[in-house]
Amino acid sequence: MPEEKPKTESVNENGEEDVWAKWRQAGVVAREALEIARPLIEPGTKLLNIVVAVENHINENASGTAFPVNICLNNIAAHYTCPLDDETVISEGDLVTVDCGAHIDGCISDSAFSVALNPDHKDLVSASIEATNLAIRMMRPGAKLNTIGALIENTIENAGFKPIKQLSGHQLGEYELHGEKQVPCVSGKSEVLVEEGEVYAIETFASTGSGNISDLPNPQIYQLLPIRVPVRFKGTKEFLGIARKEYKEFPFAERWLAEKMKHASLKMAIRELQQNGALIAHNILAEEKTALVSQHEHTVIITENGCERTT
Repeated sequence: MPEEKPKTESVNENGEEDVWAKWRQAGVVAREALEIARPLIEPGTKLLNIVVAVENHINENASGTAFPVNICLNNIAAHYTCPLDDETVISEGDLVTVDCGAHIDGCISDSAFSVALNPDHKDLVSASIEATNLAIRMMRPGAKLNTIGALIENTIENAGFKPIKQLSGHQLGEYELHGEKQVPCVSGKSEVLVEEGEVYAIETFASTGSGNISDLPNPQIYQLLPIRVPVRFKGTKEFLGIARKEYKEFPFAERWLAEKMKHASLKMAIRELQQNGALIAHNILAEEKTALVSQHEHTVIITENGCERTT
């Protein structure tokens, strides 16, 4: 992590404190990071090269990443980030999704896009873009989140695809990646309202499959829970010292720890902390093997009459 972070203007043109300055700056950093990723998406490129380029930009221009860069191929919907020395490369015709987040002193941005290297799959990408853009237009004080979910579902199904039922947009808070309120990709009964001054990550997922996902083995992303537990293993204390100082409340990649710790110590630390209930894994989420999944995401601040997109 660089020692010096960019200065963020906290005063607006009227000389008043701008409470949204850091949120906006986080959005700029995420947008720039994805712009770095887009031209790298081509056959033969290592996924790890894209992930490192995106994470480096965020770490150089923000307080840090809000989560490890997700880079998902084809039927993988979410939570894949590269392990250390990942040799996976993009192939001809792949559908590639990049999802990244930055934070400025805990003020978060979250954004994603998909690229179809096979022209036959561009309609799938367009479906998630259209659904996300429609949801953003609907985000205003008093809007019902279940109604927005129904519109997302209808948009994706009218394009000939299925929304991913188990994934949703989510409210953001300072140092809180997933807040209390959710923006579903499907209709529902809970009539939770949008309120002025809230921040949301609006994300939609369109699938050529059933719209259902399942967990894959070998997670690459973890998150510490804000609890203290007794630990016995020396490597676990080393793990905690690094994770609490550098990643705080945010999810982190096993790869990041693998660059700092011995492999055996890292694995034993993960095992002990999971057994003690202090560490959770964010499992890789996938549709059926023959399916393809696209994602599109932006962060918005809810204003008096609508919303402001930061990413």
